[in-house]
Amino acid sequence: SSSSSSSSTSISTSISMSRMSSSGRSSRISRLVCSVSLDSVEVLELRRLLESLETRVASNIDTVNVPYQTAQVERLEAESSAPDFWDDQDRAQKTMSDLTKHKQQIDRANAWMSTVDDALTALELCREEDEEGMVAELLVEAKDALKHLDKDLSSFEVQSLLNGDYDESGAVLTILSGAGGTEAQDWASMLVRMYQRFCDKMGYQASLVEVNPGEEAGYKSATIRIQGDFAYGYLKGEKGTHRLVRLSPFNSLNKRQTSFAKVEVMPTLEEDELEEITIPESDLEVTTMRSGGAGGQNVNKVETGVRMKHIPTGIAVRCTQERTQLMNKKIALEMIKGKLMVIKEEQKAAKLSEIKGDQVEAAWGTQVRNYVFQPYKLVKDTRTGYESTRAQDVLDGDLMDFVESHLRHSISVDTQ
Repeated sequence: SSSSSSSSTSISTSISMSRMSSSGRSSRISRLVCSVSLDSVEVLELRRLLESLETRVASNIDTVNVPYQTAQVERLEAESSAPDFWDDQDRAQKTMSDLTKHKQQIDRANAWMSTVDDALTALELCREEDEEGMVAELLVEAKDALKHLDKDLSSFEVQSLLNGDYDESGAVLTILSGAGGTEAQDWASMLVRMYQRFCDKMGYQASLVEVNPGEEAGYKSATIRIQGDFAYGYLKGEKGTHRLVRLSPFNSLNKRQTSFAKVEVMPTLEEDELEEITIPESDLEVTTMRSGGAGGQNVNKVETGVRMKHIPTGIAVRCTQERTQLMNKKIALEMIKGKLMVIKEEQKAAKLSEIKGDQVEAAWGTQVRNYVFQPYKLVKDTRTGYESTRAQDVLDGDLMDFVESHLRHSISVDTQ
């Protein structure tokens, strides 16, 4: 523990010293660039990129707050060294998870400074190197490293916008097909695939909690449970109606068809947060059903599936994922609580009992995004105006540009 603490402290100190000497580093950049080649486009481009990234690195290190992160690492490492630490497994795992997060923040800040210093070193080597081929190689390596830094800083800056009460939580997405039968049900399954691909790219774990298949194709409804840091923060803006325009694969005349699907998003809550939310049993209506689908005799012959309804608001969920009714009931209750917390925030209610059931509509609400494949290809967010012609890439899970634009838009609206 002591060695880890001293390591964290040394990282904090080195970062602070690097930031203190930023003005000296900027003049060093100018001197190095001039000594390499004044008319080299590559060098001038590298200089501009390096100077802009240095400013962003300094700003983001302030946001990271390395001294605070270091103090948390020291505190949590001291806790984890206690003899009875693992007596409470849940608490111990939470502590170790928090410890890892704080260390990752320190490591990330340190990596930013290392990349800047490596780029400066590359410029110094360019000044000393006579062979043009080697100079070009050094510049390419430095530029690639700075582009990677730029991408990581952008990712961190977007994550910094996620400061809501549940933004760090996992998420549960429910996709419901709209009117239109098979067309809409197929569109719902396409959205399920899109979010699963997004989760793969983000390193999240996504599992289907409930699936209600369509008669011919697709899903009438499906629920995805997503585990991963900031999953809810990133995906909360997906709530609303998603519209697809394409040539129908289910129509013999191959006519253009418009389909709708609704996405609901709620956070997965920690055990202590779930315990704080109390719902009277009289407010819940629970029915059981056969889960259906693959899974063996128990799943198909015993009523392990659960449908739970919150009577005051009319909110209802289904869970058929687990092999026992008890586990499905537990997950369904968690989903109900998550939905209620989202609605509580939206209605700015102080208590769950203040949620107005007549405002919890089952209607389709706001149309948030259009996916057009015919007569042209375009995906457009109706709230922010952000659009992309890479429609298939979006359906393959490339959602981060849309996520970022919505987060920035939400912040600007809130500050007006």
